[in-house]
Amino acid sequence: MDLFIGESQYWNQGIGTKLISVVVNYLFEELEAVKVVIDPQVWNTRAIRCYEKCGFVKFKLLREHELQEEKYWDCWLMAIEPKKSVDLY
Repeated sequence: MDLFIGESQYWNQGIGTKLISVVVNYLFEELEAVKVVIDPQVWNTRAIRCYEKCGFVKFKLLREHELQEEKYWDCWLMAIEPKKSVDLY
């Protein structure tokens, strides 16, 4: 899963966070996904922060994982699983 907001006037408005949250909820609720995994490049702190706000957790550094413009970039492997509800009764 990837997201790109190209117009900078739309940055810092929560659009990415809302979009990621809606997509992740759809994957869990409607498609019954058991995990969603993403791999943002390590330099992309804006995207990483958005994913963390949505509940994604970094769990593995992938060295030279993605080729972009003739250079290999390190990426974080991040994942989220559906929240488990606890039945108290």
